[in-house]
Order: sequence, then C-alpha cells, then structure tokens
Amino acid sequence: MGRNERRSRKVLGFEPLEERALLSGDGVSLVHGPRTAELARVRAPKITTNPAGVAAVLNALNGGAGHEWVTLVRREVHNLGSVISGFISGRYVQYTIRGLVAKVADAQSLYDGPGLDREFLTEAGVILLKRRQLELAAITRSPFSSNSATSEVVFAIDRGRGASLGPYFASQPGITPDALVTVTLGPYGQNNSATITDLVTGASQTIDPRDILVAGPTVRVFISASQLPSEGFPISHYRFAAWTQIVQYEGITYSGISAVGSFAPESTMIPIGMLTNVAVNP
Repeated sequence: MGRNERRSRKVLGFEPLEERALLSGDGVSLVHGPRTAELARVRAPKITTNPAGVAAVLNALNGGAGHEWVTLVRREVHNLGSVISGFISGRYVQYTIRGLVAKVADAQSLYDGPGLDREFLTEAGVILLKRRQLELAAITRSPFSSNSATSEVVFAIDRGRGASLGPYFASQPGITPDALVTVTLGPYGQNNSATITDLVTGASQTIDPRDILVAGPTVRVFISASQLPSEGFPISHYRFAAWTQIVQYEGITYSGISAVGSFAPESTMIPIGMLTNVAVNP
C-alpha cells in the first residue's frame, strides 16, 4: 500500500479530550502517531459499533489502566492536528508510532468466523518498561466478557530470526515472527491464560496468570525481557504485529488464517516502544 493512499469513506465522529482525541463513529478509538507514521487502506468494517473500546482509551487518558501508553503517545506525537484531520476526512485508516498502532477496525479478507466485535482490533502495542519489563496490550471493539466465544490475541515478535523463518501466514508476507505471545480469552472473559512460544526452538512457556490483565475490551500482558531472548536484534530493534483469532463459538471450532479476525498493523511489523524510565505494577 502506498504511504499516502486515501479512501473516500469517511470515519464519523470526533470526541476532543484536552489536547488528544478519539474517533468513535465506527467504534474506533484513535491514539495518534508522529511524522513517521505508516498509513494503510483498510476495508470498511461490517460489524456493529460498540463504544467499549472508546471508553477504555478514555480511562487510560484519565490515568487509569494503560496510562503508560498515553505517556508514549505524548512523547511521540508531533502533528496531532494533521492526523486528526486525516482520520476525520477518511484519508487515514491506520496510524503507527514506535510501539503502538491504532486503526479502523475491520475483518481481514480471509476471515470466515462470526462477526463478534471482540475479534476486531482497534489498537495494539508492545513497549519495554523499566527493569526490562515488556508490556503487550490490545484493545478490541467490545468487552471479552460480552459473549461465550473463546478467542485469542496473538502478539508476533521478531527478535532477529523472523526473516529467515519466513511469514507465519502465506497471505501476510510482511509478518515474520520468531516468537509468539498468545493470550487465550475464555467464554465471558473468564479462565484466561497466556503462553510464549519460541518459533526457533519450539519451546513454550506459560505466563503467570497474575500477569494477564483483562478489563472490558482491553488485554494487557506483562513479561520479563529475558523470556524473549534475542535472536540477533538488540531489544530496542525488536518488531511486533498482533492479530485476533476466534477459537470456538457456538460449538464450532476454528483454525488457520480463516479464523484470524484482524491484524494490527494490517500487513507489516513495527518496532516496539521504549519507556525504560516508566514502571508498571500489574
């Protein structure tokens, strides 16, 4: 996709909050990016609007869960007015900064699962915090507690060997992880779990349930950087992408690319963020 591609469909709704903003007409929350943001064309969502994602971002902006991401945005943003105007006009449908992507939520083209809002990402991010703690987070369009689905939020990490391993999905050649952090969210947002899978060695480790925080449509996972050892990159050069995946719903089990609801970013990986002077206690 071209860097400055546009589309004609407008994103409706604008909610100012101090010097920040959210777009919510399509159930989309927006956290803005800097001059080096990547833009992409995304298909129009065909799912119902749910304000929960917007509420989650408002909570973070007001110092609640996820406020560390607001710190990242404040540091990186240089052109709020231009970005806001771009989203309002419909020119921008995805925006990234180092460590964070915000996008208009929609289904990826091969998705063949149920149209549940929890399967459609509006934001995803990975940051390195103080004491070499990594936080991985995502926001979907509706709370995970809203239905009986079992689903996953997967964070794909490239520590230096991703290119040699190749794409995880053939249809997504720009997403080449060498490790996965997979959060499994049970029916009604209960009995959640998470694992780290090393795609180089095949080893898997379980994440302490106390380090998995799920609140409404927001999922956050905290791990030590030592749990994702380098495969050639310094940690400041690690890259990430995220996707949602339906596992089971109404007695039907799903798998493969047709089970993936959405990607963030749409078709590439971006560098993780750095907030090494910020500490967060899960």
